[in-house]
Amino acid sequence: MTLHPLLVSCMVVLGLAAAGLPGPAHAVDAGTCYTLGDADARVLCLARARRDPGMCHAVQRADLRAQCLAEIRS
Repeated sequence: MTLHPLLVSCMVVLGLAAAGLPGPAHAVDAGTCYTLGDADARVLCLARARRDPGMCHAVQRADLRAQCLAEIRS
């Protein structure tokens, strides 16, 4: 069974948050994001890593775009 890359990244974020550790935006550099196969997950990862809300507009799925903007702007 293969998990969707976005699901995996969400699981990582939740696990790190529960452990009180910084999220993947602080744990990895932007270069790591390029290994993600899903384009929306990759752009979301890059936006987090760079703390750049302008990148969120490249996310195609409206719900993920809104999530990206909310996370980066907060």
